[in-house]
Amino acid sequence: MPAPIRFGIIGAGAVSDYHHVPGIKIDPRAELVAICDPNADLMQQRQTDWGPTRCTTDYKELAADPDVDAVIIATPNFTHKEIALACIAGGKHVMCEKPLGLNFAESLEMYEAARDQGVRHMTAFTYRFAPSMRYLKHLVATGALGVPRHFRSQRFLDLPETSWGWRQSKKLAGAGDLFDMTIHRIDFAQDLMGPMTAVCGAIAQYATREKTADGQACPPSDVDDWSALIGQFSGGAVGVFEGSTVMKGYHFGGFGREWAEVNGSEGSAVYQLTEPNTILLGKGGESLEKVDVPAEFHKPTGSPRDPSEGVPATVFRYDLVYELVSAIIEQRDAVPGFDDGASAQRIADAVLESYDSRSWVTLPSGLET
Repeated sequence: MPAPIRFGIIGAGAVSDYHHVPGIKIDPRAELVAICDPNADLMQQRQTDWGPTRCTTDYKELAADPDVDAVIIATPNFTHKEIALACIAGGKHVMCEKPLGLNFAESLEMYEAARDQGVRHMTAFTYRFAPSMRYLKHLVATGALGVPRHFRSQRFLDLPETSWGWRQSKKLAGAGDLFDMTIHRIDFAQDLMGPMTAVCGAIAQYATREKTADGQACPPSDVDDWSALIGQFSGGAVGVFEGSTVMKGYHFGGFGREWAEVNGSEGSAVYQLTEPNTILLGKGGESLEKVDVPAEFHKPTGSPRDPSEGVPATVFRYDLVYELVSAIIEQRDAVPGFDDGASAQRIADAVLESYDSRSWVTLPSGLET
C-alpha cells in the first residue's frame, strides 16, 4: 500500500470531531498528522480525543508544512478564503466547509486558485453522500421518474434562540440560514436537476439572539433565520426551497426535518435525512410508499465504512474524506469541488439580491463573472 495521505485539520471544533476525523480514522489510506486551532485548550483535549498529533495555533505554519499533504478547513466563514489560499499556495489539497466564502467573489477566487495550482479541492456538501440522496440521483439520471418537472426542499431546525456566536454576524458569516443550511439544498438540487438559470427569493429574521445561553447580553443577530427561493432549471424544471432554524416542534433528536423531493412525468421520489437508508417512491396513479435503498447506494464503491454501524443520519458523512483521498490518489477532480461550492454561493448571493430588489435574478451559465 502506498504511503497514506497526511491530513491536517484546521479548526478542531464539533464539525471536525463529528464528520472529518472519523472519516480519516476509518480510511487506511489517510492519516491525521496535525491540527490547528486558536484554542490551545481545545487542541490539548483533541490529543486525547483524536490521538497525539502535531499542534499549532498558526494556520500558516500548517500550510507550509512539507509533512502535510491535505487539509480540512472547518473554521468560521470569514476565515475560509485566507486560510484556503495559503494552503493552496503551499501545495496542499483542500476540503473546506460551506459556504466557501462570504460571497461568490471569494469562493470563485478560491476555486480559481486551486484549479491553477493543480491541487484537489472539495466543498463539504455532506448530503450528497446520504444513501437515499445517492439513490434519488440514480432514479433521476436513469429516467425512472420520467422527465424531471419539480424539485422541493424543506430544511427545518428547532434551535435555541440564544447567541449563535460568529454565525449571527453578517460580517463574519455572510448570511444566516441561507448560507448555513439552504446552500446545501441549492447544491444537491443542481446535482439532481442541472444548473439553475434564474431565482427569486426572500429572507427574514425572527430571533434577535441578544443573550448567550447563560443569560448574558450580547450583540444582536443581523442575519436571517428563515430563507426561501424559487428557482428555474436549465432543463425546464422548477424548484421551491424553504429553510429555517426556528421551527418549533421540529427537533427530532437535533436532526430536524430534511425533506427533498423530485416530481417527474412518471413518478416522484423523496429523500429524508432522518431515514437515509429508505426512500419514498410512487408512480402516477399510486401513493408514495417507503422502500429500502438498494445496498449498492449505501456507500461509494470501495469506501471502508460499514453501513450497518453507527447512526445512519451521521455515518454517511465520513465518506467525504473517502472521496477526497480517492481523488488525490486517482489524480482526478473531487466531487463536489470548489466549483460546485462557488456555483451554490452565486445562487445564494442572488437570493439576497432578489430580496433587496424584489425581483427575479438571471444567473449566468458557468462560473464566468
